[in-house]
Amino acid sequence: MPYNSGQHWILTVIDPWDDSVMYFNPLGNEPGDDFKDLITTALNDWKLLVGSGIRQRRNWQTLIDTVRCPIHEGYVECGYFVLAYMREITFTVDGLAVLQTKDFYTDADMSLVRNEWANFVMRFIHY
Repeated sequence: MPYNSGQHWILTVIDPWDDSVMYFNPLGNEPGDDFKDLITTALNDWKLLVGSGIRQRRNWQTLIDTVRCPIHEGYVECGYFVLAYMREITFTVDGLAVLQTKDFYTDADMSLVRNEWANFVMRFIHY
């Protein structure tokens, strides 16, 4: 689930059945308390809807895993990095493991993501 706090994009992969969350941040930062509260509330609400047979963890550290991923130093590329993470995870064999071994994306990697996104959006624009 891509998430924008208003100034920055991150990617969150949530498995409510396992009560686990993977947090991908292009700046390499840990999640803030507001984000932790949002995810905790969402998971607790989901458990209430689904039923009481779901195991519940109380310790936030076991709930969220900040995943090592390529980071960027700029201020405007985070959305493209989140798209690149999603692309890597879904289109690459063992994408999560591959993503965790990269320190950065090349300009060519980012151009590919930008072009794919632009081509996708253009399908919905009618002149």
